[in-house]
Amino acid sequence: MKTREEVIAAFAKLPPKITASQIAEATGRAHIHNWSDANKGFVGFPEATREGRTDYRDRDEVLEWYLDQSFSQAPRRGPRDLTDITRTARPPHTHLSASELADLLTITRRGVNKYADKYSPDATDDPFPLADGDGKRSWSAVRAWLLRHADPLPKPGADGRREWSTVQVWLTRNRLHTVDSLGGRVFRDELGLTVGHRDVIERVRVARAAGESVPAQWIADVLDLDDAEQAEQLLQGAPAGPAPARRLGPTVLSRELGVTLEQVRHYAKTRTPETSADPFPEKDGRSARDPEEVRAWFARNGVATASA
Repeated sequence: MKTREEVIAAFAKLPPKITASQIAEATGRAHIHNWSDANKGFVGFPEATREGRTDYRDRDEVLEWYLDQSFSQAPRRGPRDLTDITRTARPPHTHLSASELADLLTITRRGVNKYADKYSPDATDDPFPLADGDGKRSWSAVRAWLLRHADPLPKPGADGRREWSTVQVWLTRNRLHTVDSLGGRVFRDELGLTVGHRDVIERVRVARAAGESVPAQWIADVLDLDDAEQAEQLLQGAPAGPAPARRLGPTVLSRELGVTLEQVRHYAKTRTPETSADPFPEKDGRSARDPEEVRAWFARNGVATASA
């Protein structure tokens, strides 16, 4: 059996339409004829189209189906087994789809969806972070949730109370955590927080929901915020500090800077953190970029713009 990475690499070399023998060779599995038999527990394997005497299937559909099967990966891990990879994961965007979360955590997309089902708002007081209208979840919120479920709020003592000193230690356990984005900068989420500071905010929410009194001024002091009001705003989901930088999608961005859309796409594809010491500014979860960052990048790299 091949690893997930080996299968992806093998499929990348195949034509758009592939045969059963090509699928078997690319996956390293001999009995793929079973995959089209629902009676054997396999559902959704792409239908074949016959051309002459040969059956062909869509390469991309087969790969997507294969990667979503439990047998294509190591056994799915629960929240407590994901601690190490969660701490060091470098997210590509602030918000990730189920597939992107699965790739980042090296679990199946089905595993992500099962977390959402098992730990729903109806089933627990600390649910798995909800998806937004685009089906994406805040990485910082998911990260904090996974770490929190491996390290839950300490239980009350015999008198039904928790020592404040114990609660403080739990709240700030991951405060100093930071990770780099794929572009090499310190990752900050949609609230403008590092992953460690977001972890504190999420733990405060849980502690307050459990009846603990966590002063807003204490939060402000721990996170070096301006005041207690800003701490309360963060707890309500409002961004920290000044309004975030303006961000534009590729079409509007190209129009504002006076370049072609093809240029934006070209540099985004060819000047990546893996291929360049000065990568093109990274996009966020909505495929938008800071126009001033892009303008400065164009200037550094000698790309003429109508707005220069």
